[in-house]
Amino acid sequence: MEIRRQYVDCAFGQLHLRRAGGGGVPLVCFHMSPYSGLYYEPFMQAMATDRLVVCPDTPGYGGSDMPPETPTMEDYAAAIVDMLDALGLDKVDLLGFHTGSFIALAVADAVPDRVRKLVLPGLPYVDIDGRAKRQEMFAGDRPYFEEEGYIAKRWDAGLKARGGQSDDRFLSLFAESMRNGAGGMNKGFYAVFSYDPDVAIPGIRQPVYVPVPDEMLAENSRLAAGMFQDATLEEWPDLKGDLFDVAAVDVAGRIRKWLDQ
Repeated sequence: MEIRRQYVDCAFGQLHLRRAGGGGVPLVCFHMSPYSGLYYEPFMQAMATDRLVVCPDTPGYGGSDMPPETPTMEDYAAAIVDMLDALGLDKVDLLGFHTGSFIALAVADAVPDRVRKLVLPGLPYVDIDGRAKRQEMFAGDRPYFEEEGYIAKRWDAGLKARGGQSDDRFLSLFAESMRNGAGGMNKGFYAVFSYDPDVAIPGIRQPVYVPVPDEMLAENSRLAAGMFQDATLEEWPDLKGDLFDVAAVDVAGRIRKWLDQ
């Protein structure tokens, strides 16, 4: 399956995206921070056999232009709506992982009539006190040059968490995670913890699928799932955090089954 890359204009300049396949209800996928649509390439290969799959780079990440001010989830959603308009997509399904799950929520809230279903593994739900602490944590830049050995620590942490990724795949994603610079890396995280899921989640009217793999936000996802109007929670204890990578074919099959119901 060929993956094509292109740019479209959005509220913050140029937005970079990957797309593959065609037909059916398009699936738009939002990546975790601090990565890009590159994160989903193995999954795209498996999922785009029977529908269009679009994977944008969140503004400020990957190849997308950085917003001039620190963006909110609503800002990210506005950029994605611009992308949907540019691509002529009137009705879509949304998938988001970690940061991407909240971007999906914000898009569904902004244009509810254009969103059919949502798939949201890895919801970063925390209570209001936890959000305040994390806002403070991510308010500044990453200490690439101030903290001795900082990059080495990130490298080691990534190696421990990479699962079954190949060396080349790990290197590609590690490089992509640093592409937004010291000042850009935290912006997606800050937007997550400035967003109020206690208001956003109960307002979602569309059917929501919440798979729960064995990964760091498993319990957060279980808590969030109970707040939706119409959610299907499914435990995936056999899959780890690299589910869109080494398990891409399996995950595509499970998601396809739910979307096509």
